[in-house]
Amino acid sequence: MNLLIENARLLSLRDGLDCPGSVRVENGRIAAVGPGAERGAEGFPRLDAKGLCLAPGLVDLYARVTEPSMPGRESAISLSRAAAAGGYTTVCAHFGACTPQQITDFCERSQYASCELRPAARISSEKGELLPFFDLKLAGASLFYNEEGVGNPLLMRDALFRAKKHDVLLLSRCREPRLCGESYIREGAFSRMMEVQGIPASAETVMAARDLVLSHETGVPVHLAHVSTAATVRLIAEAKRQGVAVTCSTEPHYLALTASELKSFSPRFKLDPPLGNPEDVQALREGVKSGVIDCIASGHIPVPDADKNHSLLRAACGASSLETALAVSVQALYHSGEMPLAAVLDRLSAGARLLGLDSRIGRLQPGFDADFVLFDPDAEWLCSGAQFASRGRSTPFEGRTLRTRVLYTIKAGRIVLDNGQLR
Repeated sequence: MNLLIENARLLSLRDGLDCPGSVRVENGRIAAVGPGAERGAEGFPRLDAKGLCLAPGLVDLYARVTEPSMPGRESAISLSRAAAAGGYTTVCAHFGACTPQQITDFCERSQYASCELRPAARISSEKGELLPFFDLKLAGASLFYNEEGVGNPLLMRDALFRAKKHDVLLLSRCREPRLCGESYIREGAFSRMMEVQGIPASAETVMAARDLVLSHETGVPVHLAHVSTAATVRLIAEAKRQGVAVTCSTEPHYLALTASELKSFSPRFKLDPPLGNPEDVQALREGVKSGVIDCIASGHIPVPDADKNHSLLRAACGASSLETALAVSVQALYHSGEMPLAAVLDRLSAGARLLGLDSRIGRLQPGFDADFVLFDPDAEWLCSGAQFASRGRSTPFEGRTLRTRVLYTIKAGRIVLDNGQLR
């Protein structure tokens, strides 16, 4: 695909770009960036991006999908359309894959997706046995992760060694279920005011501390996913100072909302991990700003209405967030004055580096894949789950005005979101 994008504000922290300019795309790759990019583009389709920011396409480490697909549940195609609507061009899809055949089948079903879907595999089987990392990687698995976490520390230690041997990314689910109980709210001043048993921060930090110790002891990198408490941010900061090979990610809703949202008793705000307290939100923002938190993942867990429309105790956890992640992150970190816009975009596409894909995506440099998001950082829009491309309609931002709107998503030079409309 050939394309010339003109008059955009080019944003790429890693390339030192925050300036007006153009990008020329030839055969799905970036041919030229900046002044003079127009030369050689005679006869190319043109996109006038005046008033818009152009950045590398967003890269997501965590989005849940149901495969094989089921009626009313998120499929590979609906997931990719939701991703394109949110500015994502590469997404790691989590569906509990345990066999190479499941990975292969998913890759075949994803051939016509609107973005690049990279399947994730489980670390271990339901019986607690490590899965064949090499075979799963050979079939196409990009990373390894257990939704319920790895409770056995010996198994986790062995998994780290296996991840190093096969050069794969291992995500840790920092959750101790015995400390969570059946609660839905973070322990703190608000839970005490509500007189509700809360989930303590230790439900996350106990497992985070364990995996940091294991990583330090083995010398094997680990990625802590779904970081949501101030205590975990402090642990990770200290571990990084000690030289532990740890990376981590949080999610946009934990940067923008607190447990006090649950005063409405709406199941839209029931997430796992639960929304934090104000001190957690501030620590997470500071962690993203300082680089202690390496990446902002979407945390996309689409929940059908049939599973969400219950009381707080019975409702399923989760929310669709691919289509709101950019707006919520920019609003929380850039419009609040805490971070430059290019830095926020860098955290949203940091998955390219973590997955080892940064030799072809995540940059505005000639030779890289022409994966872009074009957005208006000041455009306001009313969030409505009914308008989502995702099959999960539940969002904690329902009815709220969000500032920053994705207008174009371009994958390998092909426009998949055109002026806000999916192709």
